[in-house]
Amino acid sequence: MDTAANPTRPTEMPTALHKQGGWGRSAAQPPGPPLGAPAGRPQPPRGNARRRGFTLTELLVVIAIIAVLAALVTVAASRAISKAGQTRISLEISELSRTLEDFKGKYLAYPPNGMNDHGVSASNQSLDNIVSSDIERMFKKAFPRNKEPRDLILALAGVGPSGTNLENGMRAGEALYFWLGGFSDDPEYPISGQGGPSFDVSTGEVLEDRNRQQGYEFDLTRLVPRTDAGIFDENKGRFITYQDPRTGNPRRINFWQYVPSGFEQPFVYFDTSRHKPADYEMPAAPGVNNGPQIYALTKLREGLGGVSAINTPFTDIIYANNAKYQILHPGIDDAWGEYSRNVSLAQYLSDASQYLPYPSGPFTGEMADNLANFVSGTLADAQEE
Repeated sequence: MDTAANPTRPTEMPTALHKQGGWGRSAAQPPGPPLGAPAGRPQPPRGNARRRGFTLTELLVVIAIIAVLAALVTVAASRAISKAGQTRISLEISELSRTLEDFKGKYLAYPPNGMNDHGVSASNQSLDNIVSSDIERMFKKAFPRNKEPRDLILALAGVGPSGTNLENGMRAGEALYFWLGGFSDDPEYPISGQGGPSFDVSTGEVLEDRNRQQGYEFDLTRLVPRTDAGIFDENKGRFITYQDPRTGNPRRINFWQYVPSGFEQPFVYFDTSRHKPADYEMPAAPGVNNGPQIYALTKLREGLGGVSAINTPFTDIIYANNAKYQILHPGIDDAWGEYSRNVSLAQYLSDASQYLPYPSGPFTGEMADNLANFVSGTLADAQEE
């Protein structure tokens, strides 16, 4: 039909475009605002909506969780470091112990004690006689051709002449390096000969020149006490001088102590192969009252059910690791604790409950982490086994 004859009828093309939304709104869409009316505020798409931030409470909770985790990590790390330090000291004690066994194999006996306060034992024996006899016998057995001056040997027991004497005898902390540091190959002069523990005063001490006991190599940098210059500290350490029996020249022995790396307290040695506590029981450093009083650990004789102030004789108290020796160290806290409660029952007859026998103890406080050559772990570990 001719569209020009009916101009009011819409054409088909605009209708089609209208349905596609090209020129106007379809019938299905709601009418828009009237012309001239203000348009509504456009809404941002949902996918781009801004996220809400953490509240103060939530932040505090997160911080608290992080702090707890950090504390747990710190505790775990601290325990790991402590365990590593304990293991390192224990391994060194084991090495020293093996060297003492080598010493016995070579010299036929363990090194004797030298501590001597010049009193009498619980069994009323003279400590001067006990200590001097033990050291003299050791030298006669180990060095049967020995010609060292007797006064020098007695000085090690604290009973030598005044000009040479080592007051109160050789201490437990001085014993390990003296006995295991090595003696001269000269069978007549094991102390004064080349490579022995003494040195010519005019030349000074050269630690590297001393013979080494086979089986253990001392770290010479860990021998104490030292001055800032790295030499033996005469104000803190002990020494004796004597005349060389061959030349008459003055010689000297420095009594070094040996410490684990990173610690201040030395390893200490107690001989338990010669006497019972009733006959000989001395602290590591007799005569020193301003430091820790360390004693060899004691225990009840096998088969003895308990300790009694009335019924327990001295002979029922024996040394731990009896018939051998004890090497002790205070452990990772470098503090010994109260050892005097482990001494022989003699001073506790009125209150036997004060006695702390090995291994039951109880070993608490500073004493709990102490280490010994006959203990797997610490003293606290031993009482739990």
